[in-house]
Amino acid sequence: MLKHTFKTSDGIEIAYYIDDFTDPWKPAEPLLMLHSAMGSARRFFSMVPGLARRFHVIRADTRGHGASQVPPDTLHLNKERLTEDALELLHHLEIDRAHVIGNSAGGFVAQQLAIHHPQRVRSLVLFSSTPGFKGEQGKGWIKEAAKRGMRPFFAETISDRFPVGEVEQGMIEWFLDEICKNDLNHIARFVGYWSDTDFMGEVHRIKCPTLIVAPGDEPIGHASAYEEMKKRIAGSELIYYEKARHNVCDYLPDRCVSDVMKFHDRHFPAR
Repeated sequence: MLKHTFKTSDGIEIAYYIDDFTDPWKPAEPLLMLHSAMGSARRFFSMVPGLARRFHVIRADTRGHGASQVPPDTLHLNKERLTEDALELLHHLEIDRAHVIGNSAGGFVAQQLAIHHPQRVRSLVLFSSTPGFKGEQGKGWIKEAAKRGMRPFFAETISDRFPVGEVEQGMIEWFLDEICKNDLNHIARFVGYWSDTDFMGEVHRIKCPTLIVAPGDEPIGHASAYEEMKKRIAGSELIYYEKARHNVCDYLPDRCVSDVMKFHDRHFPAR
């Protein structure tokens, strides 16, 4: 996985990765993938093979995550800045318009792109992602992780994210290894910000083709928000993964890719 970097307008180095296994004689449309809180572009590894046969795939590490620089506390951390990071990456790559996939908190930014910069988003796919994360749940995570340690706390609550006993233990251990690479102070800022944010009142401004994928047994955030999103986003599609936990992109990658492909076939049929 070859890492590329660029610097944002406020001086933060952002890491990104490009995968393209499309037929070289055919034009490939760009697809931007935005990962979850405490995640990284690496967490999309199992979705890349299928997607990169059809799209020019760009995966970015959100500021303060993965191989991207942790910003100092003196810099703003809000939805506007995170959206600007994505826009500046597209500008850096000379991409005018992209399909966008957002997973969990990555979907918050993806929605903001589609709301405030509709000319840059051709389509939107959201996995386990509502309009923000307002409430006490995320703040509780940070408090407990700081008190008990990230790995012990997230190991104890792993059933919120995976159906324990149905997925390989190795996947769970790898997930825990990955989230423990994060800077806890930055994650506290990041999760804390989104825990005070709700932009349901803006989602009606999303006009591009939109697919919402909701875990059917969602313990994280507000599960009722998915139906409200569908009502407010004109023409949007909502799929429930029955009995699924939050981290569908991690443990149901083939199903996720299949639904992305079917969605694109419906809205962008091959010519």
